[in-house]
Amino acid sequence: MATSRQNSARNARGERRGVGVLIALLGLTTAGCLGRGTLYTRTVEPYSEDFHNTPVGTKTCRVDEHILREPFTRADVSVSFTSRVVSEAAQKAGMTNIYYADLETFSVMKGVYEKRTLILSGD
Repeated sequence: MATSRQNSARNARGERRGVGVLIALLGLTTAGCLGRGTLYTRTVEPYSEDFHNTPVGTKTCRVDEHILREPFTRADVSVSFTSRVVSEAAQKAGMTNIYYADLETFSVMKGVYEKRTLILSGD
């Protein structure tokens, strides 16, 4: 039969284990590791998946878009601005051919602030 000291030691280990699991789940969900995070999310993904015979470019450029949304009411109020259009950015980088693009997304507080960056690669 277990003594009360052994039972309390088992309960303490179980509580510590439960707290550790809770902290791990909280960390994963707020950092964006399980889908869209509560505090922030940062992803980079291909803008297109058609890579058949796609050459690797020697130049890259980035086109930024910033989005700010009003989070408290149900009103669909948002502000969006783009630093420059894609063709102007490619020309400024000296590109005449764009081979592929990646989309980088940085989001804070489930999209209250979001920055999207189109990363172009080409020659």
